[in-house]
Amino acid sequence: MVVTVEIEQDEQEIRCMEVEVIAGDAELATFLQPVADKLEIPVEELLLDLGVGETQFHPHSKVSECLRHGHRWRHRRVCIDLHFESEEAKRHFPARATWSRVHHWGCNHFKVPHDICPNLELHQGTPAGLVLNDRTHIGHHKGCETVWLIKPGPEPYGDEPR
Repeated sequence: MVVTVEIEQDEQEIRCMEVEVIAGDAELATFLQPVADKLEIPVEELLLDLGVGETQFHPHSKVSECLRHGHRWRHRRVCIDLHFESEEAKRHFPARATWSRVHHWGCNHFKVPHDICPNLELHQGTPAGLVLNDRTHIGHHKGCETVWLIKPGPEPYGDEPR
């Protein structure tokens, strides 16, 4: 039996890979490791947004459990354009990942010291944009969403925190 794993970025299928199912009771992570390696996506990220239709697979599921939902599995990724000071970097993340994954990746990518990183915030669109909650999902969107990793400034309306 063959499973097709489709990778969707920016709502367009960009890569597709077929994998032969040998042991149906293998763990999903073990089964998908070769797929993740070939697609150059960490298996943990692949498992964050993998499913059929509206059904999302649990990372610790068995392959046989997932096969009940179909043989065409889809993983969705969205583009984030992350800015930090005068630098910027674009990367695709699983749509069901939380903003903490972007925050952590940004600190590592821009080589922010570990003691400073927890004090930084993600802001949507501009440095003064809405603060993104690290515990919420990134979600689906078209195009590349601009996000800023910044040090929090003074409270709104010019009042300093007390």
